[in-house]
Amino acid sequence: MLRDLMAVETLAESLTATAPQAIAWAGGAQVLIAAHGRRSGAWFWTIAPMPDGLWERMAEEHQAKHRANVGGDD
Repeated sequence: MLRDLMAVETLAESLTATAPQAIAWAGGAQVLIAAHGRRSGAWFWTIAPMPDGLWERMAEEHQAKHRANVGGDD
């Protein structure tokens, strides 16, 4: 059970690191895992499908830092 709790915490940290603002907007990583999380094997947890809008918001936030580097002919 302790390993499962550690796996959940790792998943929560990963979600928060990926898109902290979008995850906070959705209520926080722990709330998302409570609503959509499930065991996927020994000591691993995964997220079941969440609303498309949340995935889009997370992707946009995560990719924003990469869009700032548009390249150039320096």
